[in-house]
Amino acid sequence: MIYYKPITDKQQLRKRFPQKPINDSDVCGAYIGFDDSGNNVGSCYINTDGYKCYLSDVSCDLSDKLLVEGFVRAALNFGANRNAYMAYCNQENISDVLLMLGFEKNGDLYGGDIPTLLQGSCCK
Repeated sequence: MIYYKPITDKQQLRKRFPQKPINDSDVCGAYIGFDDSGNNVGSCYINTDGYKCYLSDVSCDLSDKLLVEGFVRAALNFGANRNAYMAYCNQENISDVLLMLGFEKNGDLYGGDIPTLLQGSCCK
């Protein structure tokens, strides 16, 4: 089983994602995944801006589609809990999972409304 642990502490986020310009006023966070043995299996970064949620830096075994899906769903939940309605991602290397969840491609950006994206595929 994979456990997705949220991180919202700005200092921890800066250490984990040094390439991100994280300000103290930013509404952002991350999820770190751990297996049953406590091994780190990946992470993702989320930033919300009003009603928009941006998912980026999904880093894990990209061949494990369920793991990638878990990170995307965790990010969508993070955004929804902070009043975001729309979600966006420009990470082409996870496009198959994004499309499966219902994201639509518009140029180089994938997007969709969070309630629809969080529905199971049987509901679409």
